[in-house]
Amino acid sequence: MRRSAQEMTSRTGEAMKVLFIISSSDTAFWLSEVTHPYWHLTERGVEIDFASPAGGKIVYDPYSDPYFEHSTEADDLVSKGFLSDKNLVARLETTLKLSDVPLDEYDAVHVAGGRGATFDLYPNADVARVLEHFWAKEKVVGAICHGAIALGNIPERVRGRRTTGYTLEGDQELQRMFGSTFLIPNFPQTVLEEVGSVYSRVAPNDPYVIRDGKLVTGQNQQSASEYALVLLHAMTGQSPVSIG
Repeated sequence: MRRSAQEMTSRTGEAMKVLFIISSSDTAFWLSEVTHPYWHLTERGVEIDFASPAGGKIVYDPYSDPYFEHSTEADDLVSKGFLSDKNLVARLETTLKLSDVPLDEYDAVHVAGGRGATFDLYPNADVARVLEHFWAKEKVVGAICHGAIALGNIPERVRGRRTTGYTLEGDQELQRMFGSTFLIPNFPQTVLEEVGSVYSRVAPNDPYVIRDGKLVTGQNQQSASEYALVLLHAMTGQSPVSIG
């Protein structure tokens, strides 16, 4: 396991902990945006708890399931590994209710995406309270893909900060592909721009991660691993990368 005692412990000397916020909506979360951060953090000794607005069972988008016939993530070995472990899969049945989570126990928060985030993570008073707590405590706040819409709950905090998230172009393409019944009530790019963050992007399916101080955002599911490592480096204040 890749870890060092110095990097993976909090200021109290205990193992670092990260709270994952995941949609409760039946429109689902995107699997790799949970599994990749879970893998990169836990293999380095970080403890993870899953929470959702309603608590209990959450569901992932079938198109993010590498075993689904029409999956867009058929080569996702990380998600395959996660799904092969019945104990990990069981954790998706028993997420914490977000309003009940003792926030002081955690060193960072990660908001996963998937279309469900646009239904129940914004606007959401509980999500706003949680993100404000982490921000006020100067802890790391991370969000990826459609999950970046959650930052719209704390407009005063993200105004003027550099962000990314799922593109409006990508959402419009999804709506063209799946037809009029494929609803997206709020678009991450639109919300991030409306609250005054400095939104930027690359091509819809290219990986892209932005770190602005203790705020980390990823554009899409293709960014999940890169995002997770940047999140880790923001938490520890260290990076193995040396630029000459």
